[in-house]
Amino acid sequence: MSAKRNLTIKNVKTVSKTKKRAGISSNCICERDHRDHRDHRNDHQNCDCRRDSAVDAVQHAGKELSEIFSQLRCEEVAEQLVRAIRCRDARTIQRIIGCDCRVVHFFCTNCSDCVKICCSFGRNREVTVSFDICIKRRFDGCHRRW
Repeated sequence: MSAKRNLTIKNVKTVSKTKKRAGISSNCICERDHRDHRDHRNDHQNCDCRRDSAVDAVQHAGKELSEIFSQLRCEEVAEQLVRAIRCRDARTIQRIIGCDCRVVHFFCTNCSDCVKICCSFGRNREVTVSFDICIKRRFDGCHRRW
């Protein structure tokens, strides 16, 4: 004797898994507000669209970082940097990267010696840029470090 049951399912909710992505707006909200409310004088002050000092700091950062990395085209400077990272010589790295940047710390990965560098730009240090430079370790034919 087999018992057959009819099951009815009601009110089933499904949830789809979405990828998390950062939304990037192409329009300034305050520009749209200014177009919509041109007769309101205080809109500009409310949305804080005046010239931001961080913009100048970002431009200065771009210029300074470009100069730091352009000097690495010189083979002698590149050799000094590689040697300094492998030997953990913060003073030499500091001389190469300049006054706006500083050596934060040295660290190692499985096959690289690395240095973390932090640079601050602007009158009030509004912009900070951090980056790592990693140099692959040298190995001989038997994968021994030398």
